[in-house]
Amino acid sequence: MKCNFKSPINIFIDTSIVNNLLDLDKREHNDPTWEKNVRFLKILISGPVMSGEMVLYVNPSVKNQINDMNDIKRKEELLSKFGEFKFEEFNLTIFPFTFPATFIAQEHSDLIETICKEHSKLESDRKIIADAAFNEKIHVLLTTDKNLAHQVRKIGKVRFFLPEELWECYSLSR
Repeated sequence: MKCNFKSPINIFIDTSIVNNLLDLDKREHNDPTWEKNVRFLKILISGPVMSGEMVLYVNPSVKNQINDMNDIKRKEELLSKFGEFKFEEFNLTIFPFTFPATFIAQEHSDLIETICKEHSKLESDRKIIADAAFNEKIHVLLTTDKNLAHQVRKIGKVRFFLPEELWECYSLSR
């Protein structure tokens, strides 16, 4: 896996990552995938994120996905966690959107439509994909959603990674 990112690496955080950040210190999970994601998130946060080599970004799309949750307790926990991090908001967007916003180009909108038609499970992530992929600041979309990471892989210069993949890529480039 070849990665030639210049520091800082700007990383868009998917809702699944915010969800996992809430559970980093919980031990009751017996899911090996969850445990692997948590292990690599901890490595990323305590290493390159803490040193400033990676910068985490989030936007209103992620907060909207959290607000749409039915589990009120979990929603409140996630919003609290969301507020703990110093994420920077940006909003390159398609509908629904939050102002201020920059509207997406037609060619980008068409590309998102094509991806969602090819991979129907990604329909709920269409705005997240657009906000990450078409923002000039972003280098990586970080997610724990294998469908999103492995079905899309890359749009333009933005790579889609699971935590372990981002760590491997980062490690190889150093």
